Parts: sequence; C-alpha cells; structure tokens
Amino acid sequence: MKSGIDILIVDDDKALLGVLHSVLESEGHRVETVPSAYEALPLLERQDYDLVLVDLKMRRMDGMELLQHERLRRRGTRMVIMTAYPTVDNAVRAMRQGAFDYLVKPFQLTELRAVVERAAAAAGEAAAGGEQ
Repeated sequence: MKSGIDILIVDDDKALLGVLHSVLESEGHRVETVPSAYEALPLLERQDYDLVLVDLKMRRMDGMELLQHERLRRRGTRMVIMTAYPTVDNAVRAMRQGAFDYLVKPFQLTELRAVVERAAAAAGEAAAGGEQ
C-alpha cells in the first residue's frame, strides 16, 4: 500500500489551509489546497482524491453544495465537512448526504489525524477490492 493518501482541502481561510497542508504533507500525504469550492470543481474532475476536507460556509458555493456535486459525480469520494458554525441539523444533513465525517472548528490535530487514518484505511480497502 502507498505510504500516504491524496487529500484536497477546500477552505476560504488561507491560514488554516497552510497549517493543514503542512501538517498532512509532513505525515506523508499528497495535499492540494484551494480557497473555494468553485476552484475545487476542476480538480475533482481531473483527479480522484482519497479524502476531501471542505469548509461548510464559503461564498458562492458552500461545502454542502460541493458534497452534493461530488456525490452525483462519484459516490466513493470520502468528504469531510468542517465548520465553525456547527448545528445538529447541518451535521445530520451532511451525514445523510454521504459525508464521511463532520469536524467542528477549531478541532484538535488528533481529531484530524483520526479522520485521515480512517480515510486511508477505507482507501486501502477500496484498492484491495473491499477485502479486509
């Protein structure tokens, strides 16, 4: 199995993008970042990511819209909604629409690492044809 996974991070907070990029890349993952859902669309069309971390609240197109778009395009994408404005309704809606997880900002790096590890395990199982 490859050492890291392919991760796309979509968030309009450029400081957070920088921190997440540095942390995840230092752990051996291949990481791309974009500051908007619109900029994520062509990347998602061009490449399949093992994990997409996406902010819920962004201008023009929010994280939930990107989740819906990707669900219609390719059902296997593991997408995690990140938000500083958590509500039970948003969490339930995200999970019902196929989100892999839901992270409340500010989150601990241990929480992020746990989600990435689960995504890596799921990617490994998918690559092995669902075998465990």
